[in-house]
Amino acid sequence: MSAFKAFSCLLSVDLSSHNKLSISEAVKRIKENIDLIFQTGSSFSLPTNDGEIHVVVSSKDSVNNSSMTIIINVYKSKSLITINIESCNAFVSNTCDSIENNDHELDDIELINVSNSSTEKLKEKLSEALEIEVEKIPVIKRGSKVPNYFTSSDERVMEYDFDELLFDKRSKYQQVRIYHSKTLGNALFLDGLQNLADSDLAYTHGLMKFGQNSYTGKEILILGGGDGGLLHELLKENPKYVTMVDIDEVVIDACRVHLRKSCGDVLDTLKRDNYEIIVNDCIKYLNQYVEEGRKFDFIFNDLTDIPISPTHTKIGKNLWDFVRNILMLSLNCLKVDGKFLNHAIGSGHTRALQEYEKVLTDLPVKVRFSRHSAFVPSFAEDWVFYEITLVNDSS
Repeated sequence: MSAFKAFSCLLSVDLSSHNKLSISEAVKRIKENIDLIFQTGSSFSLPTNDGEIHVVVSSKDSVNNSSMTIIINVYKSKSLITINIESCNAFVSNTCDSIENNDHELDDIELINVSNSSTEKLKEKLSEALEIEVEKIPVIKRGSKVPNYFTSSDERVMEYDFDELLFDKRSKYQQVRIYHSKTLGNALFLDGLQNLADSDLAYTHGLMKFGQNSYTGKEILILGGGDGGLLHELLKENPKYVTMVDIDEVVIDACRVHLRKSCGDVLDTLKRDNYEIIVNDCIKYLNQYVEEGRKFDFIFNDLTDIPISPTHTKIGKNLWDFVRNILMLSLNCLKVDGKFLNHAIGSGHTRALQEYEKVLTDLPVKVRFSRHSAFVPSFAEDWVFYEITLVNDSS
């Protein structure tokens, strides 16, 4: 039985460069080919402010798929036609190789169901009939028990293969969820955003600038990091002591159980000979360390992504002020030759990265920074990291 309850496919036809074909003739040919592929039944049309909408439903006598609805939207001002096909019948995952060249040899079930194969065949038929390339978005699977569609940092849609929700709880600070994926393992999401999966060692190593920094015998501070992944990897490098400050105990508790491939056993106890986990606000502790004059060799900012909101907006200003505050407090807690390392955002979000580098350049203290990136599987994109050091006035 399918894990999904409905299936949708989206197609579009841009007639703006097609001088020979009228919109009405295009709609006629679209309907004919839809009927050829999906054996449709009744239909009706309605006028809209910018054209018309045609609704086509599957034949009530259809044995295989009586649930299909097809909506054809005509946007005359744009010379654009969009086609939305939806069905609640089970998804058929036959490959395109199963489709023969002759129409009468097509498998009936494959034709009538909304699958990538049947809709690809429709795309080919429409492109031939309209003498223009038709755009098709792969079948979207809907109504699952767990969500499988999320966005990248620059708003691209990504499909996952999550099949189970392992943990779901709202803390005082955020919604904490952990999903299971056949390809990624267990994956932590905070407020609907990808945070860390079993497959994401590249993220942790990217944050550490692994292989280029030596952590042996060093004193280290982690801001955030409640998933335990960074702490787990740092302890393998034989540091003198690691202090981790994360505000959300729910994240720590959830990852202790469900993200052990990433965190090992470091979350089982909050304090050992070589590390301590403090459940509290890192701003509070940074201020305390500044007052005490406590210094670290490395400080990791494993908190939220850098903001995508512009600084001139009210929300953006508050978020960027938080970033500056973390930076200045952390720099005041660094040893002379210490390093501040943080993750930023996906490499496609160039405006946010430029804004962050402007923040670094405009700090009241002079810093030197470099950036690097790594592909993170659960993010499905290159993620950008920064290494920042204070510039000694005498240098």
